[in-house]
Amino acid sequence: MDKNLIISGLTLKFKTVYNDYGTFMEETRDPIYRTILKAFKKLKDRDKVSVNVSAMVEKLEFESEFTKENLNILTDVINPYFEDREEYEICAEVMKIHSELVGQ
Repeated sequence: MDKNLIISGLTLKFKTVYNDYGTFMEETRDPIYRTILKAFKKLKDRDKVSVNVSAMVEKLEFESEFTKENLNILTDVINPYFEDREEYEICAEVMKIHSELVGQ
């Protein structure tokens, strides 16, 4: 596991201080997207789920909340990322979660 990262529930805390958003996203995209996927799994039983990302990027902190209205992030952002990485098992999981939530 990345020594830069502490995961507690749906909170990610990055200890590294990032000078810019591009570097931050390049280095942290994978754990963030995996955590967002976990959040959407929890939406089967809840109306909304928060994902807290704590990192120093240009001295800003981030917090995001996801609801069923945000389903497009699964197909527009998360799935293409894992397709590019050829992680097709995760892509199948993403599409399954999306389908289940659309059907609710």
